[in-house]
Amino acid sequence: MRPYADALTEDLRGALDGEDWRTAEQACDELDRIAERPAVPLVSAALWYAEHGLPVFPIQPGAKEPHRGTHGVLDASLDPATITQWWATWPDSNVGIATGHVADVVDFDGLAGHAAWGREFGETWGGLDVLGTVSTPRPGGMHLYATAMPNTRNRAKMMPGVDYRGAGGYVLAPPSVLDDRPGQHPGTYRWLRPLAVDR
Repeated sequence: MRPYADALTEDLRGALDGEDWRTAEQACDELDRIAERPAVPLVSAALWYAEHGLPVFPIQPGAKEPHRGTHGVLDASLDPATITQWWATWPDSNVGIATGHVADVVDFDGLAGHAAWGREFGETWGGLDVLGTVSTPRPGGMHLYATAMPNTRNRAKMMPGVDYRGAGGYVLAPPSVLDDRPGQHPGTYRWLRPLAVDR
């Protein structure tokens, strides 16, 4: 008998192929539920990312925006002392990762993005060197971390429902949490395929 997650993944693929968005969203919700992991302190996650060469910076708790009065992604650092001080000042901060260094990120904004990608690339990742994948709070949302391509910048709407985060961009990283406010979906960022990077 196939493991439950494998069965759900197959159901999700079939629903996406058939453009059955309701079934696909249900499969995504269930995959999110079973993918829950024990909570990791945000500062510990930030320090781990930095140790593996991913520059980080603090994001407002429950949100996607940097703290007011900071320079956001321009402040991103690998320095443990700086990171520890940030989270001592703002202990509930979400973790922002600056893209374009070790990793770029393909941002799937829901099921329509998966369908558009599938029409373009089939069941492949389009030649990208995949480092890990993240389930985002948006139903069907996913971040695909890939080895950074030199001098590749952000590209909004590279296809319907798909954005590219490269040099100068950033994403929220697990275990960041979004709260229920206008313009965002509440929930937790979770690793689906653990990040595999060597500094």
